[in-house]
Amino acid sequence: MMHLYSLFAALALWLCAAVAFPDENPDDPVLEGRIKVWLFAYPAYFKGVLVDAYKDECTSLDNNLIDGQVNSFLVGGPDVETVMSRTDTWYCVFYDTYDCSGEDEDMLISPQGINNLNSVGWASQLHSLMCHVEQLDDDSDGEGDGDYD
Repeated sequence: MMHLYSLFAALALWLCAAVAFPDENPDDPVLEGRIKVWLFAYPAYFKGVLVDAYKDECTSLDNNLIDGQVNSFLVGGPDVETVMSRTDTWYCVFYDTYDCSGEDEDMLISPQGINNLNSVGWASQLHSLMCHVEQLDDDSDGEGDGDYD
């Protein structure tokens, strides 16, 4: 009888989760409120971590084994081809601080989602990131000028 209650409780919990998150697959690299960011240490692709970056929230690498060792990253896909074929408007800002703050020299913006940090003098400087979704202008005449808000 106790086994029947356990089975019922597990089924009810699964059903609640299915109703609360109907279309979200945690393995999808890009969702409405979250994007996955692949961070790689030297040598690239040899040591790496995957972090979930939530929209407009700071993701600190403090207490992360890759902190201070990131040399390259991919935003929204595990490989360059996937990242380059994305059609969403997510972009990430990377910081040399742990709280996603600072002056212009403390941040790096990568709208395309791919970067080798050695090429921009940022090797081992990445300590936090914040990702955003760029909102396109919605012109009533249907002939937008391509500007972003």
